[in-house]
Amino acid sequence: MAKFYVQSGRVSYIVCALDLEGAALWVMHRVMDDKICEFEAAQADWRDSHDEDSSDDPTADPFYEDHLLMGVPQAIPYDAMLEGLAQFDGTISLSELGFGRSEAGELETENIFHQWRQLMLAVDRLHDEGNS
Repeated sequence: MAKFYVQSGRVSYIVCALDLEGAALWVMHRVMDDKICEFEAAQADWRDSHDEDSSDDPTADPFYEDHLLMGVPQAIPYDAMLEGLAQFDGTISLSELGFGRSEAGELETENIFHQWRQLMLAVDRLHDEGNS
């Protein structure tokens, strides 16, 4: 596996991956996962401070319809996903030599985001099938 220096907007990571897309997807996932964890922790704190029971009903989510239209797995909070995506510029620069270079290539953030979302949908479906 190669080592890639990945940069875009406020995002800078060094990751090992088989190829450019793999490196960009891994960074997209790490950023999104961080934002999702922050969002869920804030929600749990808010619920604890307001003594409310959490609902397992996905339709209770005010963005339920948006999730269905956009093909976003219910497990991904919409606001957290947007916050994560806002960390990136329009392109993701990748280098095997260091930050500030892009000799390995540049990928469109939108394309990587769509690939990440498709992976998350597949994982969500596998999880649902395993629980049925």
